[in-house]
Amino acid sequence: MLAPVAVSAQGEETTVEVPAVWLMENDLLCSVVANNLLDESARETIRDGGTAAVDYTFELYRNRRGWFDSLIESRDLQLRISYDAFERQYRLISPDLRLKTEDFTKVVTQCTSLSEVSFGTMDQLRLDPQATYYIVVRVRYQPMSVETIDDLRDWVSGSGRDEEQRNSKNRGEGFGSRIARVLMSAAGFGEEDLQGESERFRPSELDVRVPPESE
Repeated sequence: MLAPVAVSAQGEETTVEVPAVWLMENDLLCSVVANNLLDESARETIRDGGTAAVDYTFELYRNRRGWFDSLIESRDLQLRISYDAFERQYRLISPDLRLKTEDFTKVVTQCTSLSEVSFGTMDQLRLDPQATYYIVVRVRYQPMSVETIDDLRDWVSGSGRDEEQRNSKNRGEGFGSRIARVLMSAAGFGEEDLQGESERFRPSELDVRVPPESE
């Protein structure tokens, strides 16, 4: 379902695209690609102990001439990426997904290539088949999420030191040294707020696709 996405070379432009919009069983769907969102610097920050956050907001608008465009539907997707130093695996968590893998490119694929984003059925959305609509996708990437900041706060206050001593025997290093390297890796590598839009479309002119199991 998801097309492979390679880890980008550092310095390439980060963009968000909505390549396709279609109907399937009266459901309005789109695909989304975030190009170059997770590069080698992101992988190093995560591997050094950071919990990265990738948050999507999907918005469907109706185009209205001479007036503000109307927001029809808005949906969110939150993804969290971390690294388990003991198991030496990356972890990806979302409302519908739990992934553990040694291959960071698999994490990149799941986070940046969304093959089917559903907005609901035509009836639920009350879409006019002849009206003009478009989709806006907003992406916020945080190399150090709230979870990481909370860990750092606990460690600085001293509440994480006992845990550090317990875990250091198993992981070969303390939490303090790992979080210090996170801060060093994250220096100059801040949050990104991105946005992409689909082309304008009329529901009556969209491609109608057949579900895979019905082909």
